[in-house]
Amino acid sequence: MGYSPAEAPQGFLATFSLFVARFCTSAWIGAATLFVIVGVTEITRGGFDTVTKDMLVSVRFPAYYLSGATLICGGWLGGFFAGHSTAFPRLRRISVLILLTLVLAIMAVDYVLIYLPLLRMVVPPGQAKPSSFIQYHEASKWVNLAGLTLCLAAATLLQWPTSTRSEPEQGSR
Repeated sequence: MGYSPAEAPQGFLATFSLFVARFCTSAWIGAATLFVIVGVTEITRGGFDTVTKDMLVSVRFPAYYLSGATLICGGWLGGFFAGHSTAFPRLRRISVLILLTLVLAIMAVDYVLIYLPLLRMVVPPGQAKPSSFIQYHEASKWVNLAGLTLCLAAATLLQWPTSTRSEPEQGSR
């Protein structure tokens, strides 16, 4: 007995990969949001001197970028290998892969062109900041927001249920 495409059993790789893609993209949204909340709270609540704030930049952000790159790569790979899942249609898969590729590109540009120059401005800790510090900091906020927004779009596409064909009514034969 054959299966129609809508009834075909899911292979383990496709099912597991879709789970990984969903998990990783959602995890990154949560982790990045928590990172921002904690970071803003630390800076705005007071009690930290300039040296401590500068040290936090060099200690915490490498983990931020490593976690983000790892989770987004995991989401991309999951989306790629979920290719034969009927729960993840082809057009949606392509859209997710494009979005996550853009997120990775934004993250790489942010790291190289914004974070590394900012890091040089705060190492050694406590030194006077150049006037460009505020511009780099603002750019970092907007670039990270763009990346997170694209990741949210990808996660939404991953999580959104696929439409199912409704069965014909019993009396309509």
